[in-house]
Amino acid sequence: MRCPRCDANVADAAVRCNFCGQDLSVVHYVRRISNSYYNMGLEKAKVRDLSGAIVILKKSLQFDKRNVNARNLLGLIYYEMGETVAALSEWVLSKYLMPEENAADYFMETVQKNQTALDATNQTIKKYNAALSSARARNEDLAIIQLKKVVSLNPHFVRAQQLLALLYIYTEEYSKAAKCLNRARRIDFNNTTTLRYLQEIGDRAQSAERKAQAQTKKAPKKDPLENVIPVGTYKEEKKSLMPFIQVIIGVIIGIAVCFFLIRPTLQKVGGDGGQISDANDQLSVQSTKISSLEKERDSLQSELNELKQQVEDKDTDAQKQLTAYESLLKGVNYYINEDRFQAAVEVSKCKKSDFATAAARSLYTKIGQISSSEISALVSQGRNEMYQSYDQAIATFKKVLSVDDDNQEAMVYMARCYQRKRKNTTAKKWYQKAIEIDDTTSLANQAESWLAEITG
Repeated sequence: MRCPRCDANVADAAVRCNFCGQDLSVVHYVRRISNSYYNMGLEKAKVRDLSGAIVILKKSLQFDKRNVNARNLLGLIYYEMGETVAALSEWVLSKYLMPEENAADYFMETVQKNQTALDATNQTIKKYNAALSSARARNEDLAIIQLKKVVSLNPHFVRAQQLLALLYIYTEEYSKAAKCLNRARRIDFNNTTTLRYLQEIGDRAQSAERKAQAQTKKAPKKDPLENVIPVGTYKEEKKSLMPFIQVIIGVIIGIAVCFFLIRPTLQKVGGDGGQISDANDQLSVQSTKISSLEKERDSLQSELNELKQQVEDKDTDAQKQLTAYESLLKGVNYYINEDRFQAAVEVSKCKKSDFATAAARSLYTKIGQISSSEISALVSQGRNEMYQSYDQAIATFKKVLSVDDDNQEAMVYMARCYQRKRKNTTAKKWYQKAIEIDDTTSLANQAESWLAEITG
């Protein structure tokens, strides 16, 4: 605890400052009030009255800004409501006030290590601000589209749900507005803004129902017999000869058609039987020719596919050789600049058999030779870098393994770096590789010990 007068460190239970003699009873009283408000805020947070908890926790911090528990809980509530920036602000302040053994470390690490979630948070903030500008400019349709994207990226963003509901209320889509507000209530049950919007929906729905009832009463009643069509009186028709005459005329026309049209056609078909037989023979010959041509076409297509494959294989080999020569040239450049290790790393990206000339193969062998002392020096460099930056040390160990892929020491200490970064899956993989190389060495025993820490 800090003395408010001389800012000296004093015991938490001390009633008077040992350095300046300041009475600390008031300080203890203020801290008790702050803790009481913290407990009330915690109770409200447990029953999902998050907005009420925010008010209580802010009052707790007004009495004691160093109340780390209240500040961490306030950050958690902000995070639950989709206010990630506000949550991080509270946790950073908490970390500043209590650098050691602070739960804010875990909260910030959990949020910041998920880069995808952070990018999504940035997108939601930008889209929310754009939607707010569109809504103020009376462009409701665009604002609704943008807010739908926001709530899909972050369903816990209470303010976005409320703004989307407000726009639905403005466009008289009350059922959609109610859905948004119910989703917001599942996050913050007693939010006053959400409750006010729900009451507004209820009032407008009742008003619309009263108007509909009033219009129904004003509408005139229709006569139920208005659309009934009257039936005419019965009248017996007189007998007529016209139907009988029409039937006789139809029979005469049918006989004429048979005599003048169908009979000559049948006679012509009977005389052309030989021509039909010749046509069938010609059709059979043509079918045989078509089948032969199709087989020839399939054979040519197969040869064409083989030629295409050969051309593609030659292009692939040429591209592979070009890549190999590029790696060799980069290695030569590093070798000239006296960076022999980086030169060996570059030429290790290709194989000696990738080069067609003896001179290139000789140059590859010369540049790719790295002595064991140089490799040991680089491993030692990586071990020293572990005390400064795990990422830098991992990069150095990977450089060692690119030229000496069985270097057990580089594998073990790179796995240790991954373990310290809490990437246990990757660390476990490298520990196991190191043990498989030689399980009788002291490094293998050390790797087994560290691997046991991961597997429990």
